[in-house]
Amino acid sequence: MKHAKLLLLSALCTILFSASAMAAATTAGVNVSKGESDSMAYGINLKQQYEPWVANELFELAPMAEIGGHAWVSDDSDVDTVWGGYLAPGLRFTLNTGKNIQPYVEASLGGAINSDENFDDRKLGSHILFRTRGSVGVAFGDETRHRIQGDYIHQSTAGLTDDNDGYNTYGLSYGYSF
Repeated sequence: MKHAKLLLLSALCTILFSASAMAAATTAGVNVSKGESDSMAYGINLKQQYEPWVANELFELAPMAEIGGHAWVSDDSDVDTVWGGYLAPGLRFTLNTGKNIQPYVEASLGGAINSDENFDDRKLGSHILFRTRGSVGVAFGDETRHRIQGDYIHQSTAGLTDDNDGYNTYGLSYGYSF
């Protein structure tokens, strides 16, 4: 079963990034977040933004996809670190305020696979969870290649299991587009 999950994740990654001909930008990022139960969450990700659905002098609305990995670390040394990965489609709404500064809002909804069904005092109900993310940020610098954003991330089974405490994080991300 573990190999099947890795194979599925690899196939989804290939599909996601083979569409690069339609891509407007790829962003590599890192994030640090405060999580529930006195924990911290750390992550890395790749985001692929595609050609905008709507673009004018005021704003741009573009589809995107993200793939990444995370580690949840508890302040309690007796609690094991939970490792995981995720894949999610999303949307980015960007205000066209100037060449070097562009505020934006992002949202994504997808799936995550975690190394454990429980984390600290949180009973997640499954290794496979839904993952939702909302972010507010600003792209800046030459060709707006740098991104700083605030993130809210929620992972849970969406009530599909009896144990559904979920896990929420609030944090900051930095990304660089190339």
